[in-house]
Amino acid sequence: MNTHRRPPDTFAPVSKPEPAFQLRSPAKINVFLEVHGKRDDGFHELETVMLRTNLYDVLRFEATTCDALRVRLADYSLPALTATFPLDDSNLILRAARALRERTQTRHGAVITVNKQIPAEAGLAGGSSNAATTLLGLNRLWGLNLTKQTLHETAASLGSDINFFVEECQSALCTGRGEQVAPIQTSGCFHFVAAQPGSGNSTPEVFRQLEFADVTDRRRIQSTIQALQRGSTAHLQVASFNRLTQAAQQLNPEIAELMHKMKQMTDRAVFMSGSGSTCYIMARNQREAGRLKARLQHLNCRWLGALNVR
Repeated sequence: MNTHRRPPDTFAPVSKPEPAFQLRSPAKINVFLEVHGKRDDGFHELETVMLRTNLYDVLRFEATTCDALRVRLADYSLPALTATFPLDDSNLILRAARALRERTQTRHGAVITVNKQIPAEAGLAGGSSNAATTLLGLNRLWGLNLTKQTLHETAASLGSDINFFVEECQSALCTGRGEQVAPIQTSGCFHFVAAQPGSGNSTPEVFRQLEFADVTDRRRIQSTIQALQRGSTAHLQVASFNRLTQAAQQLNPEIAELMHKMKQMTDRAVFMSGSGSTCYIMARNQREAGRLKARLQHLNCRWLGALNVR
């Protein structure tokens, strides 16, 4: 047994801060999502398998000489982007920065510039990823040297998907309301072709629409994990499941229509990530993913992309 005790966080800078740097903030995709009911705290008890993809935003962190916290977009020329990316107190980046300052009682400032690539309201956790990357980035920018446990505790106070990105693992089984993260050792590379319909989804609205039913067979989630461990796309395609799909389709008929068209055009099973609205199919390799993406180019969708998990 390891009896070494971790020294407590000092909540003060203990290393030389860096003046500026940038970090990738990756999107996730859910290959399994079961909901076990509503908790006393108002959240839902989840069991989900998340994968970190090669789609990412880029966050640039710059130190300031004052205690101001500022978030800005790298490109303000895209109206659709500025409309879905708030710069007020509702922004998860600002909330994460302020939570970190409150926890550590520091008064550092920062300018965080975001180059957005992850679509909003897509079930890809762009906001949660940005929040986690902010915790990791400011811990480094301000020279705090906080432990991963402290960052996880701060992340859990902000949202349900953030802890997955704080863990910095390639894939994980996430339970509780999503904040309990158990990394999964994956083999090989997994390829997906994903599309987002014209309108996005509100996660709270999807959960309100959800009608609880008998939970999936326990063997199904084990099969999902084993498929990832073995690097088997074929087995993953059989095992994957998302309890929120029907609720999301009822709330947003564009999802049902997109999934139907994707199946017709590719003859593949179609899945949904998170609470939607992104739908995806699986490919055996990168070349096939390219062919499938080309086949879907004429879909009337907001966003289309080939994702991989290595």
